[in-house]
Parts: sequence; structure tokens; C-alpha cells
Amino acid sequence: MGSSRLPGKTMMDLAGTPLLNRVLRQLSGSTLLDEVVVATSKDSSDDIIAGFAETQAFRVVRGPEDDVLSRYVLAADVSDADIVVRITADCPLHSPDTVDEVIEGFIDAGVDYASNVSPYTRPEGQDVEVFTREVLSQASVNAEMATDREHVTPWIRRKANIKRLDFLHSSPVQSPQRWSVDYLDDLEFARCVWSWLDRQGAGPFIFEEIMTAVKESSAVPGSSIINEGFYLSLFKEATGEAACPLDLKKSYSWLERSDQVIPGAAQTYSKSWRHHIKGVTPIFLDSGAGSVVTDVDGNQYVDLIQGLLPNILGYANEEVNLAAHERALKGHSFSLPHPIEVQLAERLCRLIPCAEMVRFGKNGSDATAGAVRVARAYTEREHVAVCGYHGWQDWFIGTTSRSAGVPGAVRKLAHPFPYNDPEALDTLLSSMPNQFAAVIMEPVNFYWPDKGYLEKVKEITHRHGALLIFDEICSGFHFGLGGAQKIFGVTPDLATFGKAIGNGWPISCIVGRKDVMKVFEDAFVSFTFAGDVAAMAAAMKVLDLLESGDTYHRMTAAGTKLFDGAQVMAAAAGLKDVFQIYGHPHWAIFSFIDENGNDDSATRALWIQELTRRGVLILTTFNISSTLDESLVTKVLSAFAHAFKRVQLARKLGVDPKDWLDGPIPVPAFRARV
Repeated sequence: MGSSRLPGKTMMDLAGTPLLNRVLRQLSGSTLLDEVVVATSKDSSDDIIAGFAETQAFRVVRGPEDDVLSRYVLAADVSDADIVVRITADCPLHSPDTVDEVIEGFIDAGVDYASNVSPYTRPEGQDVEVFTREVLSQASVNAEMATDREHVTPWIRRKANIKRLDFLHSSPVQSPQRWSVDYLDDLEFARCVWSWLDRQGAGPFIFEEIMTAVKESSAVPGSSIINEGFYLSLFKEATGEAACPLDLKKSYSWLERSDQVIPGAAQTYSKSWRHHIKGVTPIFLDSGAGSVVTDVDGNQYVDLIQGLLPNILGYANEEVNLAAHERALKGHSFSLPHPIEVQLAERLCRLIPCAEMVRFGKNGSDATAGAVRVARAYTEREHVAVCGYHGWQDWFIGTTSRSAGVPGAVRKLAHPFPYNDPEALDTLLSSMPNQFAAVIMEPVNFYWPDKGYLEKVKEITHRHGALLIFDEICSGFHFGLGGAQKIFGVTPDLATFGKAIGNGWPISCIVGRKDVMKVFEDAFVSFTFAGDVAAMAAAMKVLDLLESGDTYHRMTAAGTKLFDGAQVMAAAAGLKDVFQIYGHPHWAIFSFIDENGNDDSATRALWIQELTRRGVLILTTFNISSTLDESLVTKVLSAFAHAFKRVQLARKLGVDPKDWLDGPIPVPAFRARV
């Protein structure tokens, strides 16, 4: 009854009966539950819960208000349970078949813990967690954090030695829906659905029947964030104290050596020390596994950079590496083409809407430069309109502040245009009639296209006689099979893919219309290592895993928790209008802004300093891999909480964030995505 967000919700009226009664009636339809125990607190406000449950002939146990974990131990003890199923009382739209499916999965897998919440394949509010009594006892003895005891299972989910099952329901709900009750709008949603269900009969109702009721009743789900309570608990537990500095002696020793032999001390600008806080963050990494990297000093980090996005399956994926290794043992840079080139090209033509033919490269810049060259050859025009980031080569980088060494004549041939502004593109192309060979753009990055925008871009481009090129180096296979063109239903003439297709193995490609791609027979785009079959074998295995596994579900689950958790914690710290985040759960960008709406790089640097020292490696984006499991997500969220508390404390004390930094503020190379 003491819910902080909706006091008394457990016994509130839900279409003629208390909310708790709806939950209990639904659970009565389970064929696998031996007993339902109502575990509530000893606080006098919860007498009404205990009294109601007893009148309905349910066993009741009562324990500390803030230690829910101990209440579960009491419930297991009084019922002498071997297996415990956790259902929360604010889920009046639960279904007995959902509960039974997870219990069956738990038993069949022979695990210690199973749940259907990571990733969600049912709406939030149909959460089921199943665990052994032994594991529950271990948690009760070892869980010390208040958050662990309030939310019962976080300690269990973090322990690597506990055998667990992430249960995926068949016919999953693709986008997370929220059916639990934490606010009045949630309650109104549940009332609307139950009013419809009550007209169908007495129940209990299975999942499909409830889903039908949700659709037919036109009920509007509540607007709050899923798992908000957990994020707030982590924030409440965090402190504003500065994290301890890391030992980075070896990292900076390597930097001194590197400076003597490598210009800029890195092969990729965004991987150099310039993008990090010098003296605070590591400079050299030694190894990586999944979502965790280890620097040369032995410090470990949850990596939210993932090599600048390619490691969709995490570092050192065994299946991918084995496929590349086995292929390399037979040779991998041949004097003539290898059949795997044909096989991979055929597969990409099946997966990518615009793909009728394929040419391979090694980097994203190879692919975008090749696409632009063939477009110029096909149209016999020279000018190109650009939107987004398209690599380091002359034709594009000359449009940025990093144009040193690019001939002036080349710089005059590429023209940037703003995203989500079709009129600006039309004006640009009209300014030089019949001179534009192509419009090349990232169809989506951190900002979603306005409705109809990509369709308008295609119409404008073709009306001016140019080719449309989608640069999907980042979005391709990272947001889903087939790329953004499949998501939005707009097919370009050409497209470029890279990064995620090889999970870190170097491979990229240009795909497109056959009549345009045939021009490659004359337009010279040629690489010694474009036919590297080891990388192609890796790509084939990556596609196997993306097509057959749960990679995207896991990425969405992890990314959504970080995306939402950061927003909830920022608001709790009074930074709702200061911290901004945009993008997709798989790839999002964040920033801090000042009172004038300008970039606040000092506050961002302070936040990142705290994250780094608490074991999170990050630039300004969340780059998500499928290996970012529940334990790692919780570690990152905890670091977020401390970092937001640190920023909050600086503001409270009137401290300039620069005064709490132990290194210079990083300066980005340039900004291409706006």
C-alpha cells in the first residue's frame, strides 16, 4: 500500500474488484503453481492486503517493508517450496499460460533461474521469474545492496555461476508494451481492458485473449518508462563521491612510444586519446571478450564503444572467429575469385531490398567512395549532395573542417544538405540543374526520419536525374536485417554496408541496381584484399547468427534499459533539460547542454570521467552488442547513477565541472551529423 508512485494501488478498484484480486484470479488458471502466497509488509497500512488475501483463502506472510527479498524467503519457508515463482502484485493483466510457459522452460532447461524479462517477448506486466529455493537463500545471505533486497532478483541475475535461462515466448511482442500499474494512467488502461474482458466471461484469460482485449478496447497504455522503479532505486543508492583514479601507467608508457612512430598515436582518429580525457581514460587496450575489454594495465571496462560500432556480437565471438580461422587455414587472399564471394553476394541480394549485384571492400570509406564513383560514371555528372558522415576520402572529407590536403577543385564537387528538410535538398539540386550525379545520405542515424521524408528524398533525387545512395555503413544490419531501407520501405539505387556485417572482421560492400552496378566493369574500383575470404567467412557466420538467433531482441533489451535508465536518473538528478539522448536502442547519442542550449562539454567530460573510473568505456554514444547481459547493464546503470549524482553535487555546490576534471576536455574532430 506504500507505493511511492501510486499509494494504495494494490487495493484500488479495477472494474469492480480490487487490483490484487485480478492478479490472484488470473494466477488461479495456472496448471503448474502448487500454491500462491501473498507476501506483504508488517506495516499497518498493509493490514488491508493481508485481510483481503486471507478472506480469499490465500496464505499470507509479512516481513520488513523495504526488504522484499526476506519476504520471499519467508514465503518459501512456510510453503516448503523447492521452486519459487516471482509475480508482482501490480500486474493485473498477467496470464496463466505465460506463467506456465516460463515454469516449463525452467524445468526443461534444468537451470537455477529463468525469466522472460531479458529480453521482453511479452509486455512488461507479464513478468515471470522462476528460481530455486537454494538460489533464493544464497541471495538472501549475500545481497547487501538495498536495491537487491528491494527488487529481489538483481543479485541472482548478476551472478555468473548461476545457471540461467532467458526465456523467449513464441510469437514475441516486438515492441515493448507496458501493462503494469505504477501511475493513474496505467490504472485507467487496466480498467479499460478489464471492462472489455469482463463482457467476455469470468476468466481467467490467456495471453492472446488479453492482447485481443487491449486492441479491441482501444485502451491507451500509460506513458511512464518500463523499469522506472529499478532505475530510481539505483539512483537513490548512489553517491556523489568522486570515483578513484585508475592505474594507467602502462597505457601512457605505450603512448610515449607510439608518439615516436605513429602520427596521432592511432590508426583511426576516433580511437585516439584526443577523444578521451587524457590522464583519466585508458589509451591502449589489450583484449576483449563480449562486451568487456581489458586495458594494458589490467583494468576492465564494459565497452559502450565496441570498436566504433562493428562488434554487434561482441568481441571475440567464438563462432565467427572459428569460421574465419578455418577458412584462413586453406588460404584467404587468392589469385582468382573464390566461390564464397558469390555465395555471400547471393545472400546479400536476398536480404537487402535494393541489392541486385554486390561489390566488396574492406572499409566504409572504400564502399562510399566506390558508390559515388560509379554514380558519376553512370550519370556522366560530377556533383554530389551529401548528408551525414561518409568516410575519410577526398570526395567527402573536403566538405568538413578536416579538409587539409583535399584539392580545392574536389571540394567544390560535394555539397552538404540538412537532414529532414526535403525543401533544402530540392533547392540545392535546382541550383545546378543536370549537374548532380547522386544524393548520398545516411537514411537514419541518431535522428529518425520524419514521416514521408525518405520517400520525398527519393522523388526529388530522381526528378533531378540523380541516383539515390543510402550510406548504411552504420545502420545496415545494426538496426535489423536488410537495413534502414527495409525498415522504412524506401529502396535506393545504391547502398553501402559495413561494420556489423563482419563483427569486427574488415569487410564492406556496395549493393544496388544491376544496370548501375554493371558500370563497375569499367569504373575502376579495385582492392587487393577486397576478396579476402576469411572476412567473408566471418560475414557468412554473422548473418547465420543474425538470421537464426535472438541477437536483436538482446540488443533492444540492453539498449532500452540504458537509454531509459539514463533519462530517469537524469530527471531524478534535476538534469532533465540538461542531459539529452537521441537515437535507437542499438545506437544512441547523448549530450549535455547549458542554459542557452549550447553543448556543455565540461559537464559531459565530468560525467564520462566518473563512468570511466567505475568501469565503463564510452565516448558520446551507446553502441550496443548482444553480449551486454543483465549483469553488465546493471553495472553500467549503477555507474550512470553515481555520475549523475556527481554532476548534481557540482551544481548544488556551484562548482565549475572543469575544476573536478583530472584532464583536458576532449575536442571532437568535426560534426557531420546534424
